[in-house]
Amino acid sequence: MARTAALVTSWSQTKQGREAKAIESFTDFLVFFGKLAADGKCQEPEPFFSYDGGHGFAIVRGRSDVLQDVIESEEYEKILSKAQLCVNGLTVEMFATGDDEIQRGMRIFSEAAHELGYL
Repeated sequence: MARTAALVTSWSQTKQGREAKAIESFTDFLVFFGKLAADGKCQEPEPFFSYDGGHGFAIVRGRSDVLQDVIESEEYEKILSKAQLCVNGLTVEMFATGDDEIQRGMRIFSEAAHELGYL
């Protein structure tokens, strides 16, 4: 079942001496998701940087099935591999998002807690 989702990519410091390549790989990431957004497959990536520039993350919202297909593509895997060579602490996580998904998750959690006798 496709759900409303957000792909969150986070990173910490750039590896010393690889700053230019880190910028290049981040640009590739933005262009890649920008093209997908233009094709209606997801929303534009929304990047965030810490004030000290030491770390950041980017959020891409879309349907879970589409985002899953994207992260399983060779083109995305190559972009991710390049980024892994340039920055520390690179992670990619998928989250449910939106009111309906949050309500659904809370309902399922409450049901499970009730069945276990915690609620």
